[in-house]
Amino acid sequence: MEWGYDSDRGKRALKRLNQQHGRFAIANEDFLYVLSTFIYEPIRWNERFGWRHMCEGERLAHFYFWREVGSRMNIKDLPADYATFEKFNRDYENNHYRFTETNRRVGTATRELFVGWFPRILSPLVRGAICSLLDDALIEAFGFPRPSRLMRRVVPAGLRLRGACAGFLPPRRRPRLRTAMGHPSYPEGYVIEQLGPPGVD
Repeated sequence: MEWGYDSDRGKRALKRLNQQHGRFAIANEDFLYVLSTFIYEPIRWNERFGWRHMCEGERLAHFYFWREVGSRMNIKDLPADYATFEKFNRDYENNHYRFTETNRRVGTATRELFVGWFPRILSPLVRGAICSLLDDALIEAFGFPRPSRLMRRVVPAGLRLRGACAGFLPPRRRPRLRTAMGHPSYPEGYVIEQLGPPGVD
């Protein structure tokens, strides 16, 4: 997003994505669903917790950006419009969400990645907070414990409050580029060609 598809960084990132995914026999429908989550989940998060909702032009820009990424990953049958792809996203979830042990392993590994960003003493609280932001179908698919009613209320309310407060901050004078920020998973930086699991060369 920050450097563009045709920049050196963009080309290297897309090449790495294709190297990583090309090792596996992934169904096109599954590719489409994962791609759709990159479009709609940030928009839904913004609708729930943002101080200003995206306008239609911003939502469509998000859609077209990720649709082009999908094209450059050779994903087939990409929906041509925003509403059709969103319907596919919802239908896929309704048809495919169910518990499996592999879901639990992937979900747990992802959750623990976030948990590791906080002091260890806060780990139980962070795990509960993460679950309180997931809908029931996703909690069941991961086999996670259901959060308490209190957590279901407090955590989203805290994020909405944070969003409301952000609306009073002065506008940024310079963009905040994600690629220029430090990251707990790569404290000493990273090389695009080395990202991902080992053995993808």
